[in-house]
Amino acid sequence: MHGRSKMVKEGMRTRDGHVIEWSAHLLEPRTLNIYSRPEPRIIHRDPATSGAALPSNLRFRDSPTWRLPVSFDRQRWWVTSANAYVPPSDPKAPTFAWNPLLPLSKQWSAIRTTSALVVDLLDDWTIHHAFHGVRSELEVGYSRLFERADHVFANAEGTLALAHRFGRSDAHLLLNGCDPERFSARSRAAGPLTVGYVGKIGRRVDLPLVLEAVRTLPHFRFVFVGPLLDGPLDSALMQAPNFEHRGDAHYRDVPAILEEFDLGWIPHQVGEGEVGGDVIKAYEYRAAGLPVLSTPIAGQRERALPGVTVLDRVEHVDYLEGYSGLERIPREPFRIPRELTWRFKAQAMLRSAGLVE
Repeated sequence: MHGRSKMVKEGMRTRDGHVIEWSAHLLEPRTLNIYSRPEPRIIHRDPATSGAALPSNLRFRDSPTWRLPVSFDRQRWWVTSANAYVPPSDPKAPTFAWNPLLPLSKQWSAIRTTSALVVDLLDDWTIHHAFHGVRSELEVGYSRLFERADHVFANAEGTLALAHRFGRSDAHLLLNGCDPERFSARSRAAGPLTVGYVGKIGRRVDLPLVLEAVRTLPHFRFVFVGPLLDGPLDSALMQAPNFEHRGDAHYRDVPAILEEFDLGWIPHQVGEGEVGGDVIKAYEYRAAGLPVLSTPIAGQRERALPGVTVLDRVEHVDYLEGYSGLERIPREPFRIPRELTWRFKAQAMLRSAGLVE
């Protein structure tokens, strides 16, 4: 799973976080042991003192390490820290795994004896720029993971192709989703028409497209919320009077933030920069009733939700300009289907391991 410190700091906003949260609810009163990926001790956070609202039947098994990433090869830390994983408290209990480096740890032999191993794929780490320096180790990790897994779930066509490449033609496509009850189609948008983005801001975002839109549409406001992954934003973008980067936000605050937007934007790079996964924000934008504009990232043209417009990057500015003159962009309420809820997805995974009916 993602590290406990990350989940405590940011909220359970990633796929594994949502599945863990719902699994805890569905398994009550049974205990759910959560094995955090290794984390440097200097960032390790204790939920008991962080104010994090987590299900009471979650039991974190932490893997803190004194080993620190080195500046000249930070990616290598993901491999060298793997042995910090703590052993499973019940080696016969079903295990759910998201991290392809887990099989490189000395605890893998114990995990292999579990009654069932369910692998859930978030991204294809072999093409993820954050891990290109350790690709050979990832190939080994994936190979071991897929060889042992009893069930494999993929969140998108890209991760499904990853499973197929390693011989798992039985992998199940289980797309991302959202908790629709968290969101409201109420609008609190005010001032200029507001185009909003919530998510990580790094190589996956087409920042030249964002800058073009900001410059061409000075009567629009562009609000970006999320962590910067690859250094500061371009100074021309930050100095634009109609662009606002609010920094990161805890997941509990995202529904209220979406109420301030007129349109949800997904200006992601197509091809280079894609990592094989499925964008959660598309489901959350629509749960909040926002009309959505997206570039044709993998899967969006073929299965875009109602209310999601998918256009090539060169068409985005003209499309947005078509809203000029409106005081507000009307909400487009959409009922998220049951199969696109995190509850449904957690149930499917738990059912595969025989833990729920």
